[in-house]
Amino acid sequence: MEPDTNLYSPNENNEIIRENSQKILSVLAAHQIALWEYDIPTGKCSFTDDYFRMLGLKEAGVVFKDIDDFYRFVYPEDMNTYQTAFANMLASESKTSQIQVRCVGEHGEVIWLEDHFLSYKGNEEGDPDKLLAYTVNVTSQCEKEQHIKHLEEHNRKIIEALPEFIFIFDEDFFITDVLMAPGTILLHPVEVLKGADGRSIYSPEVSDLFLCNIRECLQDGKLKEIEYPLEVDGSKHYFQARIAPFEGNTVLALIHDIGDRIRRSEELIEAKRRAEDADRMKSVFLANMSHEIRTPLNAIVGFSEIMAVTENEEEKHEYLEIIQKNSNLLLQLINDILDLSRIESGKSEMHFQQVEIAGLVDEVEKVHQLKMKLNVDLKVVRPQGEFWTSTDRNRVMQVLFNFLSNAIKNTETGSITLGLKQEGDWLKLFVSDTGCGIPEEKLPQIFTRFEKLNDFVQGTGLGLSICKSIVERLGGRIEVSSEQGKGSTFALYLPYREIPAEVVEQTLSTKIDSESVRHKKILVVEDIESNFAQLNILLKKEYTILWVRNGQEAINSFIREKPDLILMDIRMPVMDGIQATEKIRTISLSVPIIAVTAYAFYTEQQQAIQAGCNAVISKPYSLEKLKETIETYIG
Repeated sequence: MEPDTNLYSPNENNEIIRENSQKILSVLAAHQIALWEYDIPTGKCSFTDDYFRMLGLKEAGVVFKDIDDFYRFVYPEDMNTYQTAFANMLASESKTSQIQVRCVGEHGEVIWLEDHFLSYKGNEEGDPDKLLAYTVNVTSQCEKEQHIKHLEEHNRKIIEALPEFIFIFDEDFFITDVLMAPGTILLHPVEVLKGADGRSIYSPEVSDLFLCNIRECLQDGKLKEIEYPLEVDGSKHYFQARIAPFEGNTVLALIHDIGDRIRRSEELIEAKRRAEDADRMKSVFLANMSHEIRTPLNAIVGFSEIMAVTENEEEKHEYLEIIQKNSNLLLQLINDILDLSRIESGKSEMHFQQVEIAGLVDEVEKVHQLKMKLNVDLKVVRPQGEFWTSTDRNRVMQVLFNFLSNAIKNTETGSITLGLKQEGDWLKLFVSDTGCGIPEEKLPQIFTRFEKLNDFVQGTGLGLSICKSIVERLGGRIEVSSEQGKGSTFALYLPYREIPAEVVEQTLSTKIDSESVRHKKILVVEDIESNFAQLNILLKKEYTILWVRNGQEAINSFIREKPDLILMDIRMPVMDGIQATEKIRTISLSVPIIAVTAYAFYTEQQQAIQAGCNAVISKPYSLEKLKETIETYIG
């Protein structure tokens, strides 16, 4: 006989089912889980009052009748996501899905809900037409996740904002861990650093510094800060470490690269030193200039007054030579100052051309033979043949003149040698003397501005500094060697590349042609008669000289006489030289116009060039400089 499995009556069974349902609902309510149904054909939802109460929605004022009504409370950023996920769930075969969404209460509180959908058959024949759904209030879980996510993001930003890296040291200076921002490049690999003894990374001095501060930090719990160098592969790096207590017997060391700051500090210190040196040199320069300029001025003024009352012609001739000598000295002093200013500002032009250096050496030797002292011989040492190179002839001569001038000043007996040598790709021009020589400790300053080794020898202390600037702009280099009491050797090296024969022939033929041309017309535009008289005396043997007193007359004379070159004063009555030059340029672009002016400042010179002048010569000028400039344009 089979046992009767139906031990309860129908009423009793229903009661048991109700009790079990109540228990299940109570458990669900305790976990904030509520059941509801969705009818697929009609789209209707079945929500009970317990649904809103169990999920905590009722207290927040979130009560809805169906899905469309539900959307009123959905967080705006979640609307499209939920609608798309709900539509995809309905279109799927399984009709199962899990969708998370945020709802916003009456007072702005945010409630996170998570809907779970399960399909079941509503009738025995058709496809599933109902969805059993349950909703879970996951606010606390989501807020916790959001907090963790926010904390991780916060920590990430902190790490990125931290110095380059963090070392965790124990009390014995072992590196227990390394933390660093993304993209940080360490001087040592991380795998080498972790677990390493800091003394194997740092020098003994830095290690002692770290150990001392780590132990003090662990003892008093206060932040410590140190700066230290680290040398890796021959390069020195500078870091700052801020050491703070961490866990147990460990400390955090926030490491920051301060190399840029150290370099900037060193640059500031060096700039301060240079500024102080410049200020000192300025004072020395002004003192020197006061003495150097007054000395020749005193001779010029004094002997000019003496000449006025002297009747003896021999004495007058002697005084005239003294005046001329001191005038040249004064002019050289002023030219040095202006020359240095132009060179260092980059406004001084270099006129490169094909130059035969051996012939230039011979020319320099002839000029200086007459300047030698009685007990000093001038010798020339150079190889046979010609050495053509592209350079600025006048600048090379200027440097050699300076070398020889210094040698003559400092050599009382013996000899001075002017020499030329070819050394590979260089032409070496040098001046050696048997003079007093230069102390070894002063050799590094020999090319410094305003540096004078002998305060009792006339000069600005600018000559060698100017020479160095000139030679560097010519693409060469300058050197000095000396032994005190035995003499000195100054040398300049010019780049040397052998020039093809046809280029040399063309240069020579051009030079011959220019030398054969004489008595071309030069129009002098000058309002002061004595200035014209000087120019006329200097140039009348080689050129035909025309003279007008202002810019307006210059225009008329140019149209009438058609001169080959114009020497144009800048400041004149009626019409100045700038205006006259501009008007002449509307008539002719080819005629050379050279401004001859007492205004030596760069602004006035630039105005002349902009107006159309080809070159500017500052008063007072030397005959050599004037003729050289004229020959550049008309020969």
